[in-house]
Order: sequence, then structure tokens, then C-alpha cells
Amino acid sequence: MIQAILLGVVLVQGQLPRDSVRSRLYVQAELTWYGTGDQQSLNNRHVRLEAIRRLGFGGTRLPVEWSRIERVRGQPDWRRLDSTVAELVKDNLAFYGVIAYSPPWAVPDSLRGKPRSEAHRPVVNGSSSKGDAAFAAFAAAAARRYRGHINRWEIWNEENYPPFWIHVVDGVNQGVDPEDYADLYRAARDSIMGANPDAQVSIGGLASVNGVARPISDPLNPKRDLIPLTPDQFLRGLKRANLRPAVVAIHPYSTVAPDVRVASLGTTVFPGLVVDSVLETLRALGWSDSPVWVTEWGVNVTPGMSQADVTSWLVRGLRYLLCTPNVQLVTLHALTDDNQVEHFGLLKANGESSMVGDALLSALKSWEGCERR
Repeated sequence: MIQAILLGVVLVQGQLPRDSVRSRLYVQAELTWYGTGDQQSLNNRHVRLEAIRRLGFGGTRLPVEWSRIERVRGQPDWRRLDSTVAELVKDNLAFYGVIAYSPPWAVPDSLRGKPRSEAHRPVVNGSSSKGDAAFAAFAAAAARRYRGHINRWEIWNEENYPPFWIHVVDGVNQGVDPEDYADLYRAARDSIMGANPDAQVSIGGLASVNGVARPISDPLNPKRDLIPLTPDQFLRGLKRANLRPAVVAIHPYSTVAPDVRVASLGTTVFPGLVVDSVLETLRALGWSDSPVWVTEWGVNVTPGMSQADVTSWLVRGLRYLLCTPNVQLVTLHALTDDNQVEHFGLLKANGESSMVGDALLSALKSWEGCERR
């Protein structure tokens, strides 16, 4: 049923208005979540690959999750990733790798087996530095194994947002910390570059937090609040840690439509707070030539939104991102929704195009180039 519907999608690769757009447009499809041992799982991955091609994307974001690949220390299982890479190469699709998350043996004993434990920054035998070294060794092994196929790497995910950067010291979660993250990034970057000198290595995509750092519950203690950092705050923190990342990745989500000025903020959320503020910070830090990757962005369809609302949001946002000079690629979240709370998916559960999928089709059909932004 799903595959038959996907085969009927009308937008194919050759219909993209410009090859340069297609080559920079990626989708988050979580292909490595679907394995080789179970036939249904394998079919699901094939369906997703078919959808990526037929929706006209040039590539995909590929999870290279340490937490899944090396569940047992010293015994990495690359089979699922190997087969996924082979299929992507066969289909002539581009992809970049996101190395993230800690396996059970690389988190504090007190967290093993508990929810969100994989989001704890790597710690081995009680040592963060040993955790960084183990993470870097895994990153080097991945870079060496897929050299020539994966030359773009992203290190961690939303490390400026407490649910994705947990660090417990003396029983207390320290929350996000640019200096702490900088240690992990340096170790991984240097190891990757040693294994593949042609690689580009980005920081993990920074959560937009809708442009404002508001307190959120500690993922380990809901009675306690932690403060995320906005992307510009986190970048300034990296500067103080004497780190200039080779590439900056962002997730410029907003809960307000593009170009809507918010009086209390004195600007727009998108692009003002979640894109322009990042670019302004890069200029202020002397990093104006830094490449920027958008490794997640999309439209969450909420009750009351019409097809016209969704299409306008996606068309305007996508054009802005693709036409920003520093931005090398834009990744849409997501091919399908993996929960029932958010509705970013381009396809419904039955494989039919969603409101967001229809909006993408409109965006590509109406593409008039960056001079008309």
C-alpha cells in the first residue's frame, strides 16, 4: 500500500527547477533506524529511499549513533550502517553523518538503563576526558570506514538544549556547557581529520529555542529547571573556550511563521532570531566566512492551520534558507513523523503526501531563484 502510493508521487528528480537547489536539499529520514535482519524493517528503509528519490531530494542526514553501533564496548556492529551507505551510493544520493549519543558503558553507572541516558555526554570510568577519547576513537573509525562516501560529519545534536546534553557531576546535572562540548568537538574533529583529511566537521545542530532562552525542566529532575542557550549565546561560549568550529550547524525552527514581527521581541522569530542573529554573531566573532549547515528545519502543522498557511510558511522559509549565502545545505525534518505529537512529516503514515509534502511540491514548482527572494 505505502510503496504503491510512493510510486505515484509526481515530483521526480528531473523536475526540480535547478540542479543546484536539489543538490543542497536534504531530508531527515532516519534510515539507520531500519535494519537488515528483519524483512519488514528492510522494506521500510527501501520505501524511504524510494521516497527520497521521488520527492526530489539530493540527499539525506544519516544517523551514525555510537549508542546503537557499539552497545558492547570494543564490539561495534557496522552492518546496518554499511548496508544503508551501500544503498545510498547505489542510488546516487548524497548524505552526511551525525555522530551522537553515548552507549550504556559510556555513561555514569547511576544512569545506565534509565530514560535519556544516551544524551549524557560521554563518560568512561568516571572520566569525561576518557569519554571524549572513546567518542573520538569511534568517530575516527567511522570516518576511516566511510572515507570517500561520508566526507561531512556533524558532532552531536542540539548540545545547547538540556534534553540533549546531560552531564551529571556529584549527582547533579550540570546542563549545557559550551566549554564542555568544545572538548568533545575538538577530540572528534581531530580524530576525523586524521582519518580523512578531506572531511568537513560541523558542530551539532544548535536548537533554535525559538530565539529565547527560557527555563525548561531538568530531564533528570522535573522539579528543577535548567537554562538552554540560544545559538548565538552558545557560539560566544565556544569563542570563550578558544574554539572556532569548522562548520556551524543550526536548527532554525520557529513557532511563529516567517516574517511575522513579534512586538515583545522587536523582531521576527524567523528569520530574525533564529537565522539572522546567528549570522550577525558569526560576523561579530570574526567568523563571517564560516559555512552554515541547516541540519533540521520544518513546519509543524498545528490545529487550525490551512494548506495555504503551511505552504506559505514552507515556501518563504525554504527560500530564505536556500538563498542565504553562508548556507551550504538545508535538511527538512522529516520524511515521516516518529510520534503522534508533532506533525512535520512530508508523508502520512499511510504513505500519502501530507500538508507539508504538498507545500514542498509547491515550493519547488514555484522556485524563481534567489534574486526573487
